[in-house]
Amino acid sequence: MSNLGSGSMDICFKQAAKSHIEQESLDDKQLAKFEQLLGGNLEEQGTGNLEQRGAVKADYHSSKPAYINEQVLEHGPARSHLKANKGTYSLLALTASLVLVFMLSVNFYPGSRDISWKIADEVAMNHIKMKPMELKSDSLAPLRDYFTQLDFSVVSSDLLAKQNYTMLGGRYCSILGVTAAQIRYRTDNGRKVTLYEVAYDPKLYGDIPKIEQGEAPLSIDVKGVSVSLWVEKGLLMAEASSLN
Repeated sequence: MSNLGSGSMDICFKQAAKSHIEQESLDDKQLAKFEQLLGGNLEEQGTGNLEQRGAVKADYHSSKPAYINEQVLEHGPARSHLKANKGTYSLLALTASLVLVFMLSVNFYPGSRDISWKIADEVAMNHIKMKPMELKSDSLAPLRDYFTQLDFSVVSSDLLAKQNYTMLGGRYCSILGVTAAQIRYRTDNGRKVTLYEVAYDPKLYGDIPKIEQGEAPLSIDVKGVSVSLWVEKGLLMAEASSLN
């Protein structure tokens, strides 16, 4: 295969990889990182091709025909051709490896915007269904004792404490397939509010605002329900209330 053919194949591979990545719904930051990865490797590929062409041209115009004949006799035309393209194949393999690593990282770290909408949608559905409470309580301690199937301890939210809600009780639920706690509250005017707590895993839930770092909660309106998402005390929390 010629250098030109290898270069064309490398470009086609990158274009196909980029098309696949775009279908994965990357956010702008992830897509820019991927394009930078391909761009840098393409520049390295082009430099390698120029160096190889220069080396071939120098050998062709060498004033030492005995050396050229010796190389041809020792290695043969096919082996000389493979040696000349060794750098091209190495760079192509490196590009494929880097793209594979990036694609896997995309799968493990999903696009934050899309995953946040999925979380909000599931939280809204749980709020709308408003299944019966499994334990009625106006304090957190009995709920903490009840939620024995959780791999974390339910906590009071400093953000929610500012609202001065009245706790009613709680029940088990789930967020993206992970067992979570739903804690139910009532406002002063009788409106019901649900709080969801689950162990925060950035690989599963993506990048969620952390209020302890001064970040504001993410607000999403879905299915007539206002949902706020944030991370507090190592837990992913979601507050849901029906829109007026």
